Amino acid sequence: MKRIIYSIYTPTVDKHDSSTDYKKSQFEKYKTKLEQVQKDYASFCKADYSLIETSETNYDKIQFDKLIKLQELSYDYDEVLYLDFDVIPKTTTNIFDNFDTSKICVYNIPRELDAKKFKWELDDDNFHPLNVWVKCTIKKAMLLLDDITGTDALINTGVVLGSKESIKRLDWVGRLDECLEVYKEACEDNVYPDEVSRVWKPNNEAFFSYLIERYNIPMINIGISWNYILNQDITTYTDAVHFIHQVNKDFEVGLV
Repeated sequence: MKRIIYSIYTPTVDKHDSSTDYKKSQFEKYKTKLEQVQKDYASFCKADYSLIETSETNYDKIQFDKLIKLQELSYDYDEVLYLDFDVIPKTTTNIFDNFDTSKICVYNIPRELDAKKFKWELDDDNFHPLNVWVKCTIKKAMLLLDDITGTDALINTGVVLGSKESIKRLDWVGRLDECLEVYKEACEDNVYPDEVSRVWKPNNEAFFSYLIERYNIPMINIGISWNYILNQDITTYTDAVHFIHQVNKDFEVGLV
């Protein structure tokens, strides 16, 4: 059984992120330690490890390339695990042995797009293309074009695990152009009011979630402990957490 864990390193951060300078400096400061902790976990799992360093500065391209690489690596490996470079393993459990990789294994985060909550989000300064509610409306609008209501959940692609077969079934490479076309149609369809759709932009998590639901691709929800997101609201974690996903880039917390 050939396995690989890979990540992608670039100092580029999405331009819509207001803390871009801080996050870039954190990546540069902790790059060596972040790489080593992922490499150590790969060794524990008896998997190869690859850190792909790129000088690409277009974040929109990078966010799609990471999943293109998932499929490319599946041609040579039986099982592939992608980790965002800000994901820090904190576990002695082998993720490959813990889940059935014949299904795509990801954290599918439930959301409730009720009117009251949505109005609050619209009024918030963080209502921008990276907002999870924005991404979820993109997915739902795309699905509605096929008369599929869709769930209010959104997959976080910071941790993606699959086998050669499940990754082939997803076919990210073969279906990316389709996603871009459907997205374009959804933009023109005015499913959501302009105050929502005006901040849309193509997004890998919206597209990934769309494909899973559109084609009924078998999926396992790995749960929060395997993709525990630390952000401006959640800054601590417990021993029950397997992978810390440091979206806030406060690596001093996870690398202790």
